[in-house]
Amino acid sequence: MCIALEHLFDYDDFRKFLQDYFEEQKKMRAVFSHRFFAAKAGFSSSSYCLNVIRGRFNLTPKSIEKIAKAMDFEPLQKAYFEALVQYNQAQQVNERENAWEQIVQIRKQIEFTHVTTREQAYFSKWYYPVVREMAVNADWHDDYMVLARMLTPQISTEEARDAVKKLLEWNLIKKVGDHYEETSQMLDAAEIPPISLRQIRREYIQHAIGAVESMPKNERFAAFTTLAMSESSYNYAVEVLEDARKKIIAKAANDPNVERVYEMMLVAFPMSKKIEKEAK
Repeated sequence: MCIALEHLFDYDDFRKFLQDYFEEQKKMRAVFSHRFFAAKAGFSSSSYCLNVIRGRFNLTPKSIEKIAKAMDFEPLQKAYFEALVQYNQAQQVNERENAWEQIVQIRKQIEFTHVTTREQAYFSKWYYPVVREMAVNADWHDDYMVLARMLTPQISTEEARDAVKKLLEWNLIKKVGDHYEETSQMLDAAEIPPISLRQIRREYIQHAIGAVESMPKNERFAAFTTLAMSESSYNYAVEVLEDARKKIIAKAANDPNVERVYEMMLVAFPMSKKIEKEAK
């Protein structure tokens, strides 16, 4: 069984999937090469897939069909791969969002498991997600003291070392040469029981309070508004906030110049009981 193909639904980057697939096939079969696959798929250029993996070419509907046939995709695998290509190649935010909705729906169809021991452990400490991003994006040269001091607030050197060790064990990052890369596996806390997320949410809220009280306004954003409104207006507010969240995520996903790791919280909650009015 091809591991990359078996875990296709875990990927959020089709180029990374293709790269892993090709590397695995080369290890499994000496005869396998880009030329071999190109001939099997019916591509005129032996280097076509290599150029796609390196980001020089985009995939077209016809080339997707050829790859799907060459890899013997099942119908749901093909649909997922097509949605993944659309998601990665989309030029407009709404196109990217629509493709992501397709990805989510397909994952639901295959009963994609969000809740695992790994996910629950990952969300057990506030600094695991932050260390994951810093380990990949910062130049810390395996100096755990440097990595620990990059976080705000700082963690201990041993906490940084332990976090990287666990992230490697959980296959959420991998070491490539002298640097680290994120795997393409998605992490979703949507189905994790609220009680399992209680501690990390409290910690993030505490960090938010500290940031509002101590950080300069140009380094953090905080807005507090008390509103009296109807349930329909509240539902509208939720839609607007969710739309903004998706657009920010799409923008961040394509940001080539990462400078900091941010935690973004959008919260709206009642501060009163429901107002009952007498019928007129």
